[in-house]
Amino acid sequence: MLIRLAIVLAALPVAAILHLEADTVAPLAIVAALTAITVLMPASAGAALLIGYAAFAMAFADGHPLRLGVLLMIPLLHLIHVTSALAAVVPVKTKIEPAVLKAPARRFAIVQAISFLVAAFAAFVPSGPGIGLIELLGLGSLTIVIGVVALRI
Repeated sequence: MLIRLAIVLAALPVAAILHLEADTVAPLAIVAALTAITVLMPASAGAALLIGYAAFAMAFADGHPLRLGVLLMIPLLHLIHVTSALAAVVPVKTKIEPAVLKAPARRFAIVQAISFLVAAFAAFVPSGPGIGLIELLGLGSLTIVIGVVALRI
C-alpha cells in the first residue's frame, strides 16, 4: 500500500507544476484521472500515459527548455515510473523491508545523476534557429553512451 501512496505523492507535484504552467484546471483533472488509474491498476498503461502527458505538456509549454519545472519533472516522472513498476509486481498488503528497495533506489539515483549530466551538457548547447549539426550530434552521441552505461547498471 505504501508503494501506491508513493505514486500519489509523486503525482501531486507533477499536477501542481502542470497547473502552474497551464493556468487551468485541465491538467489537474487529467493527472488525477491518470494517477487513479495508475494506483488502482499499476500494471496498466496509466503510468505511461501520465508520464507521456506530463512530458508532452512540458515540451510544448512556453519557456526555456531547462526551466525549473522541467528539471523537477525529471525525477518526479521517473519516481512514478519506478513506483508503479514495483506496485505492479508487489501485492497490495505485502510488508516491504527497506533492504529490498536498496537496489531500485541505487539505480534511481544513478539514472537521475546521468539525466542531470545530460541536462547540464544540454545547457551549453546553443539554441535558436542556427543550431549546428555538430552540437546535435554531440548531444545525441552523449545520450547514447550514457544509455549504454545505464543498461549495464
